[in-house]
Amino acid sequence: MLSGKALPQEDRQLNFAVFGDIHGRIALMYTLAILWQQESGMKLDGLLQVGDMGAFPDLSKLDEATKKHAQKDTDELGFQDFYAATPESKFYLEHPHAPMTYFVRGNHEDFEYLGNFTKPSSIDPWGKILFIPDERSVCVGEDDRSVKIGAFGGIASRQELAARGKSGREKYRKAQKISNSEPRFFSKNTIERISPNLQQLDILMTHAGPQSPDLPTGSIFLEQLIEYLQPRVHLFGHHHRVIYRENDATNSISVGLEHLEFDRYGK
Repeated sequence: MLSGKALPQEDRQLNFAVFGDIHGRIALMYTLAILWQQESGMKLDGLLQVGDMGAFPDLSKLDEATKKHAQKDTDELGFQDFYAATPESKFYLEHPHAPMTYFVRGNHEDFEYLGNFTKPSSIDPWGKILFIPDERSVCVGEDDRSVKIGAFGGIASRQELAARGKSGREKYRKAQKISNSEPRFFSKNTIERISPNLQQLDILMTHAGPQSPDLPTGSIFLEQLIEYLQPRVHLFGHHHRVIYRENDATNSISVGLEHLEFDRYGK
């Protein structure tokens, strides 16, 4: 039962719940957040979601992977119940313990729809679910308890660096052409012209992860971006793996998150 019992409001640090790829499971995300607050007696100041929200307001824009998964689990289409006023969105987003959600773009979204937002904007009638476009940031909290959260969504191209030989160069050119034309990718050019809006971040949310010993398939360019921006905390998803890494050089931590799902066995 999702109770509306009041939570303590004394001076305290900010608390966030962090979610990996949810693929439309917004109701599950809010259920877990509200229940955690009830069980712990602690208030959440926000939910941080690292992309693959499943933002598809128009079902004709579904990508092939989402179509396939939605045939087995209709929760993949859960965004439909939250971007407009529906009984489900009213139940969750009007709940007294429903925190704000802050999310970035993943690689399974309606990019034309999200491309309409040039600054952090809510996507629901209650103003509870905020999309942060690439290179934008928001501040959560007040005064000395505020936290600056920045966004850089999408995934890297299949080949980030040029390889030797004619074949290697050709593969690189094709990969760059695709990354420059398909909105699910980010490019080296985007990294190089990164906005001053992402300076002095407390939290950086990306969808893909940086290359590291724990994630050799991660992005070389994202690793460079993190070294440049030096956020206190870096959060990412996409790879569907739990990863924790401390970076002594930048005095920061990177956390990779598993995707969110809930099967018929309650797991």
